[in-house]
Amino acid sequence: RYEFFTEAMQSEIVDTKRIADEILGGLERNEFIPFYQPQFDAKTLEIVGVEALARWRHPEKGILAPDVFLRIAEELNVVSIIDRTILEHSLLDFEEWSAANLHIPRVSVNVSARRLQDEELIKSLRKLNIKKGTISFELVESIFLDENDDFVTWNLEQIKELGIDVEIDDFGTGYASIVSLLKLQPRRLKIDRQLVVPIVKSPQRRQVVSSIIEIGKSLGIEVVAEGVET
Repeated sequence: RYEFFTEAMQSEIVDTKRIADEILGGLERNEFIPFYQPQFDAKTLEIVGVEALARWRHPEKGILAPDVFLRIAEELNVVSIIDRTILEHSLLDFEEWSAANLHIPRVSVNVSARRLQDEELIKSLRKLNIKKGTISFELVESIFLDENDDFVTWNLEQIKELGIDVEIDDFGTGYASIVSLLKLQPRRLKIDRQLVVPIVKSPQRRQVVSSIIEIGKSLGIEVVAEGVET
């Protein structure tokens, strides 16, 4: 096929290159930081944990969410570096909260599929001396769980042995299947907000969410609902 080159395409190329350079500079200057979203017990309303959300503290544009930088970070192959940065920040914050008697039981951080394929992952985690049960890894890309990737499976087992919980994120909309749950045996799963938000008005969606909760209970997996805002 052929396609006319346009000013808009040129502009997009220039923008992508500029953002890519800024991301690399931002990593050097420690501009990627966690923002924390609390997770509550539905019955007692006590905080049972927080999720660390990656944000870019841009020197000119302020706080930027992943939709601005994630695609380009993936192309640059630096998502695993951002993951590691957020984890290290979270561990420091967790220590500060504990010292200040602020009771936050655990922190959940995202971990990309590519990072789970890193041969140095377990070695680097051992150096961090993570206290058992205080950190959870959220698997944001679950597609590989249905494939036979022995190295990723080994890494996940080692992560569990280090006392780090494993969670499946956005359950119900992505690739994660019941087979994934049986194979991985995560500590908890998170029901995607697209399923949770409509339950106030839709009996059908309510039934679906109820079924996922029952599956979790039958497998001994804790369930977290995303998008509860009312």
